[in-house]
Amino acid sequence: MPSPDLNPEWVLSKSSSDKKIQPLEAELISAATRLWPHVQAHARRELANRNTDDGIALAAEVWEGVLRSVARTVQRPNGRGAGIADLDAYLFGAFHHRFNRALKKERRRQETIELVPSTRDLEQLPGARDAQSSRNVERSLQVKEVVQNMDDWTRKVWAAKQYGYTWREIAEYIGLSEQAAKARFHNALRKLAASLRCGK
Repeated sequence: MPSPDLNPEWVLSKSSSDKKIQPLEAELISAATRLWPHVQAHARRELANRNTDDGIALAAEVWEGVLRSVARTVQRPNGRGAGIADLDAYLFGAFHHRFNRALKKERRRQETIELVPSTRDLEQLPGARDAQSSRNVERSLQVKEVVQNMDDWTRKVWAAKQYGYTWREIAEYIGLSEQAAKARFHNALRKLAASLRCGK
């Protein structure tokens, strides 16, 4: 969660091992302070059709991650941090990349959420009151109940038939003759039907 004051010094002080700010860290704080308004503007543009506060919160979270990551790189003892020629461009580029990745992740999450319509919405569909539609729904529920009550072997054979496998292919897979596989399956269905009738 981003810090409430969004102060780069606060972010970088958490990742700094020394109490004393190094010259490169001071430059990083200065660049982060200069770039923060640009980061906010970019987030507002990208999320123009969404809540501004949510967009700024997401941008702040990504921005803090960028600052911490770059601060760690700058603090490495091998001196690689000194190789950044344009720190502003580097920071904004890193933010832009991570922000786009966060937006894609958020879009994927939103797409996976299935919106379930209310019964009132379903009643508005043409044919919702149609007798054929209600029979189809009832039949679908009955099939679901039958499948749930099948033993594992019968359910596997039933699923194979639903996926379009032939009786010959199913029989080869389960190690029976085609006639034996059919007979066993049909007997299992008869027993299941009888047990469901008795249960009602």
